[in-house]
Amino acid sequence: MKLSNFSGKTVAVMVASGFDEDLFIAIQRAMMSVNAKLRIVSREAGLTNAWNGSSWGMSYPADATLSTTLAIDYDALIIPTGERHVTTLSGEAHAKRIIRAFTRENMPVLTLGDGTQLLDLVDIAAPAIAEDTGVGVERTLVVATKDAFEAGLEALNEAILGDGESVAA
Repeated sequence: MKLSNFSGKTVAVMVASGFDEDLFIAIQRAMMSVNAKLRIVSREAGLTNAWNGSSWGMSYPADATLSTTLAIDYDALIIPTGERHVTTLSGEAHAKRIIRAFTRENMPVLTLGDGTQLLDLVDIAAPAIAEDTGVGVERTLVVATKDAFEAGLEALNEAILGDGESVAA
């Protein structure tokens, strides 16, 4: 997986308790491998809890809360999958504000799995997902299925250098 454009960048991962732990760990490993700074932005202050299959997983320390987060402090945004966390974020005005700010300024955003549903809350149509790759890209907005998260990260990697023009998945 080629992710060199993430090196030295600060990437926000927006969550609420109930995000998919396996996918989060994979994202965390990918960002660490290229020296990106992954920051957990959560509804909860202190610790936020992952969901691991059929039960609660590990707790992770939040680096910032939704209410105090500004898009300008980050180079990209990732919203992982997880039914519980998506349901919670759907009712969060600050989650909507952050998504709007990233998309309005053509900053790179990756939504994974059901995390893509949050785009509907801010009246943004998700790009169509290609059947062969599991990824959809429009300008700096990338959506991917859970199974295609690596391809989604690669598309986000390209979007980091983007200037608001289309990027290839």
